[in-house]
Amino acid sequence: MRFLAITPIFISLLTGCALHNYGDDQFQLRMAAHGKDIMWVPTRVDTATQMLALAQVKSGDIVYDLGSGDGVIPIQAAKRYGIRAVGIEYNPDLVALSKRNAIRENVQNLVTFKQGDIFVEDFSSATVLTLFLGESLNLKLMPTILKMKPGTRVVSNTFRMDSWIPDQEVSIRSGESTIGALNETIYLWIVPANIDGAWEFTGLPNLDKTSVRFVQKKQFFDGTIAKLGGRPISFEDGKIRGEAIQFDFETNGKKYSFRGQISGSQISGILNGDPKLNVAGKRLK
Repeated sequence: MRFLAITPIFISLLTGCALHNYGDDQFQLRMAAHGKDIMWVPTRVDTATQMLALAQVKSGDIVYDLGSGDGVIPIQAAKRYGIRAVGIEYNPDLVALSKRNAIRENVQNLVTFKQGDIFVEDFSSATVLTLFLGESLNLKLMPTILKMKPGTRVVSNTFRMDSWIPDQEVSIRSGESTIGALNETIYLWIVPANIDGAWEFTGLPNLDKTSVRFVQKKQFFDGTIAKLGGRPISFEDGKIRGEAIQFDFETNGKKYSFRGQISGSQISGILNGDPKLNVAGKRLK
């Protein structure tokens, strides 16, 4: 199901097509039909394909669509990429419609549609998560999404996720329809690994072993590097993209750039692109 709220302008656009049946001969599906939390507005096929492209869907991915409506995103994922896809939808009539749509598109062996509550169902196995829900529902889902496996790609049609800044956003102009062309924006987030807290690092310049404290804000972080007998080295604007980490700092008048990978409680990487300058970190309990 789609859209938390419909603006007066959008309602006027819907007037001419609200009576159109977006379902089939077994279920009459109308534009702006009321659901559990939001009204239903169709995701266009071209929008669905651009959402999947922005997520860089590839072989081996598992796509979950929350509030999957008539099933267009899971079906397009299966058709275009030959991957498994799951839709979670509260309305049992829409679940049944989605299953019939999957059969019509001959992807019934790749897609699964579950009748359930998106705040109860487990979608932690997703490598790609798609949303078209509304900002308040995105905000409610955000704590769960941030606990998903680092590197999970999250794509939302139209709606942002409060303080979580998108890693990328793309404006698209969808094709002509009964309500005309629509300008839409799709947003991409990459779930970051959690590094917040104290770590012990080896290999930093002029330091044997030293503690580093990260203060994480979603995919961004600040930090301090302890320096024996001196003032701590502070840095800002570090970035995490999935399990990739980067930050820059300066000590003794020289600038350093760290690029590395996070693996659970371990971090490894190099300084200034030099493979001889290896740096390793481990989380302190």
